[in-house]
Amino acid sequence: MIEKLADYHIHTSFCNHANGTMKEYVKHAVSAGLTEMGFADHNPLPANFNNYYRMLPEDMPIYLHIIKDLQTQFPQVNIKVGIELDYIEGAVDYLKKFVAENNFDYVIGSVHYLNVDSSHQTVYLNDLHSEKKSQLFCNYFEAIEKAVHTELFDIIGHFDLPRRFWGDLDYTSMCYAVRALELIKKNDICLEINTSGYRTKNIQEPFPGRKLLSLANEMEIPVTLGSDSHSPRDVGSYFCEAIALLKKIGFINVNFFTNRERQSLPI
Repeated sequence: MIEKLADYHIHTSFCNHANGTMKEYVKHAVSAGLTEMGFADHNPLPANFNNYYRMLPEDMPIYLHIIKDLQTQFPQVNIKVGIELDYIEGAVDYLKKFVAENNFDYVIGSVHYLNVDSSHQTVYLNDLHSEKKSQLFCNYFEAIEKAVHTELFDIIGHFDLPRRFWGDLDYTSMCYAVRALELIKKNDICLEINTSGYRTKNIQEPFPGRKLLSLANEMEIPVTLGSDSHSPRDVGSYFCEAIALLKKIGFINVNFFTNRERQSLPI
């Protein structure tokens, strides 16, 4: 195992779909042997968006205060301040202001919603069902590209997440995925190795999967690790498997963040 190991994708009960206290997440990080961890809960959005599955604006000061307190309580693990920032096309100005107002160590960019028609109504990925699966994937990866163009993000989270809902990528979908990876490389953004895929019955590998990870390695795209924990017991889960896969594919480094500055260390 590498000497330094960080889990940068840890949620809290503020998002309304995670359980356990933030202190319990830290305790599990310590027991899992992590030297570094980062909370990255779902960001607040304007009032006209569905705010049930995320922090409310009034939660942010509490979130930051608890992290600061835990940093003092647990000096044996380096606790970073992160956020999982939902890219939503109609909220980019809000997102830019939000990031500018907070001192994050890193910002994970994720796409959980797509605009489905000219009304700009946002729909959660799991609620989108269509026989034209490749079109949904194309729309998703185009949204990833738009997210990259905002220059808001240090890390792109769970790159091929819709496989959880829509199944495997076909040839057309893969072409769009490759194009998005090329843009991620061009903009020097990290790709998250999200181990929640190992906890998903129909996936059993990280997001992104082996095929896309092999392409990312060929492109020399930097990577980070994240468990996407919504329960303390999942902190650092399947990291051994993920690191073994990375080594097998040919990756030699993982990346760490402080004040949005990246550092690579060997695995």
